[in-house]
Amino acid sequence: MHPTRRGRVLVAGGGVTGLALGIALRHRGFAAVVLERSAGPDPAGGGLVLAPNAVKALAAIAPGLAGRVRAAGHPAGGRGAPPHRSAFLDERGRLLGSVSFDGYEDRYGMPAVTILRAGLHALLWEAAADAGVELAGGRAAARYLDHGSHVELVTDAGEVLRGDLLVGADGVNSAVRAQLLGDGEPRYRGFTAVRGIGPAPAAHPDGFIAYGRGLVLFAAALGGGDLYWVASMTAPRGVWPRRPVAEALAHVIDRTSSWHPDLRKVPASADPAGCVVHDVFDRPPPRTWSRGRVVLAGDAAHPMVYTLGQGAGMALEDAAVLAAALTGTCTAMPDATDGAGVGGTDGATPDLTDGAGVERALRRYAAERGPRVRRIVRQSRLLGRVGHVRSPLLVAIRRAILIATTRGGDAGQQSADVFGWAPPEEAPR
Repeated sequence: MHPTRRGRVLVAGGGVTGLALGIALRHRGFAAVVLERSAGPDPAGGGLVLAPNAVKALAAIAPGLAGRVRAAGHPAGGRGAPPHRSAFLDERGRLLGSVSFDGYEDRYGMPAVTILRAGLHALLWEAAADAGVELAGGRAAARYLDHGSHVELVTDAGEVLRGDLLVGADGVNSAVRAQLLGDGEPRYRGFTAVRGIGPAPAAHPDGFIAYGRGLVLFAAALGGGDLYWVASMTAPRGVWPRRPVAEALAHVIDRTSSWHPDLRKVPASADPAGCVVHDVFDRPPPRTWSRGRVVLAGDAAHPMVYTLGQGAGMALEDAAVLAAALTGTCTAMPDATDGAGVGGTDGATPDLTDGAGVERALRRYAAERGPRVRRIVRQSRLLGRVGHVRSPLLVAIRRAILIATTRGGDAGQQSADVFGWAPPEEAPR
């Protein structure tokens, strides 16, 4: 690789988005500097279910990366894998329907993979270091200066870094987005999530989703008899994140005390030291993703309610598509601007010194990502609303909908347009 021939990209934020993008850029001949507030891999967080589209994005980001994630996580739906069945339940444990990952690799090209977020982050950190990404730990973005010919990023310590492009991948409260768009805070969606890890109930070894009044308990198998779970409950903004984790966990245990024993023992058996608590936010994805030499990706562009399990998937897709657009060898992406400005023209972007070429590449990226991400943000928000209804009437309506959509059919087929995503084609490098 010859990074000086292509340019230097500054990536604000070293979460899943930033690390994946750094890896993708290095494998395409760019220099990449990733700033991360923590000094190393983040041990916090719950689990993730990486759907087939997310695993395909990993495969497009760098050779062998999807295989490393599959080996580190718990695949389901792979060729020759044991049968999988995740139940939809009410709080009494009554079966409403189910979903299976069986055949996903044959149908969509990859299986689903369940993995702890900390494990994924550590794996991406290692892969980034192996690829030659400059990992600037202990730093966070404060502000930037776009000089037209280059961009400067000022860190929270006052350090100034210079690059040809800045990618804001600094999460839901992105400092880069605040300066780029100035469109206010993300929107609280009315519920708080408590996440933990524990043993799987014998009746539901592959996991389940259980619905109560104003509370949803989701669980997915991690392998070895363990699962990660998320209990999301209606609550005023900021109440539970300000309190000790043990208090939030105790509240979940209290609210599920009348549930079926197999369900209530999931949070009841958790160690508070292994739990995390956070409020749930999203944003309408912007029409403008970039200006000049600055662009957004991941949660900085489109934080979403986790109910579709696509937050990490959309971040990994962003990394794959943005890297392809900047490489300039993409053959399957539109040149429309999704309403954001004047369309570009076809042609390679040989390096990042060509300002007009960079802006065309960023428009291609936004045009590819915008419609898809907006749809998934809306769907995720709707599922969050439906899942957390409290009135008896709405609970009964939700129950009828779940039975109709998940019993006796292929509930996974409803997500075919999400899982069936394919990375942009690239010419041989």
